[in-house]
Amino acid sequence: MDKSKPDLGRFVVSLRDEDKGAFKTPTLREVEHTTPYMHDGRFQTLEEVIEHYDKGGIPNPQLDRRLKPLHLSARDKADLVAFLKSLSGEGWQQVKAPGEFPR
Repeated sequence: MDKSKPDLGRFVVSLRDEDKGAFKTPTLREVEHTTPYMHDGRFQTLEEVIEHYDKGGIPNPQLDRRLKPLHLSARDKADLVAFLKSLSGEGWQQVKAPGEFPR
C-alpha cells in the first residue's frame, strides 16, 4: 500500500473491500530457502521481514488493527530468525504424492 499503484491482493478477484491488501499466507516450512519475502518480494532476508513487523508494518487503511510495533530486542530478533530457520529439515523432500487415490 506504499506504492503509487498498490497490489490490492484478493480484492482484484473478490471485489470485496475487506480483501484489499489481503494475500494468501504460505507455509513457514523451509522459509529460510524461499527468498525473496513478502507478496512483492521486497525483502531479501528474514531479518528484514522481522524488522518490518517489529515496526508494525506500513501504516495504511487496510493494515490489520492487531498489527502493532513489537519493540523486540536484538536478542528477540535473533531468536526469531533461529526459530524460523529451525523449520527447515531433511527427509520430506523425497516424499512423493501417491500415483492413485482410493475410490
